[in-house]
Amino acid sequence: MRHFLAYLKCRSIHTPKLAIVRLLLAVGMLLTILNNDFSIIANHEYTRLPEYTIRHAPQRYRPFQSIDLFMMMDPGTARIIVTVILFAVMTGLLPRLTAILHAWASFSIYNYFIIQNGGDHLTFALSLLLLPICLTDRRLNQWQWKEYDSSAGNIVSNIATVAIWLQASWMYFDAFISKIQTKQWLNGTAVFYYTSHYKLGAPDWLKQINELITKTQLVRVVSWGALLLEFVLALCIFFPSRVKIKFLLPALLFHFLIIINFGLITFFIAITALLILYLDDEDVIAKKLIKPTPTSPGGS
Repeated sequence: MRHFLAYLKCRSIHTPKLAIVRLLLAVGMLLTILNNDFSIIANHEYTRLPEYTIRHAPQRYRPFQSIDLFMMMDPGTARIIVTVILFAVMTGLLPRLTAILHAWASFSIYNYFIIQNGGDHLTFALSLLLLPICLTDRRLNQWQWKEYDSSAGNIVSNIATVAIWLQASWMYFDAFISKIQTKQWLNGTAVFYYTSHYKLGAPDWLKQINELITKTQLVRVVSWGALLLEFVLALCIFFPSRVKIKFLLPALLFHFLIIINFGLITFFIAITALLILYLDDEDVIAKKLIKPTPTSPGGS
């Protein structure tokens, strides 16, 4: 146990990877608040969208009025404040401060919006899980590499990182389990039904292209391939770093194909951030974008 704690104490994850991840999360949130009509996605009166009505839902939000930025003040003012916070997060400066503000902003969006997607949920969860990591980050700028160090803060941040890995692993495992209980996924036809749905499926121009696959036996390969990928991604938590990183590009391609067919752009941005934290243990992406210093964890 002592040797394990010593390992965690010396293993620093405070690298530019955190800046990349937080930039992605901030961009996704920014797209959400700047490109959506608040009278629709935050319609607490349920007068314009009766199909989204949830019985007694307004009471669910009232206890959080005192800490929700959008309920503390005029939503337009809150939108400006959240935008400023998100731009501050993108700079990578003062991570200890901006991490708290980021979590506050993401909670406010998650709590206030009536109509949400998976990206809002995931961004909120990650902003909370990143708090221990950022609060133990002594850098002034997260875009910079830092020298090797040994501190108790590394233990805290590594435990938080494992929590993020568990979140990612469970998310893919849950997706896999829920699918294999559905007849259409088991017989390999699910992709056909999802992509050809008249309302929620792929755009018309893409449906014709998809049908080159979805109306042949290849649809089974695609459907079962998606199941297999989700199962393997769930197991990646047990793989060594050199193996995990090999699944980053296939996972991103998988989610990119979901964007093309179903939209969900902000979810793609959030899941990209999660996959970088989950699969890129050795900071491969950060090293390609920002050259490490000789004395940094990524240096030589």
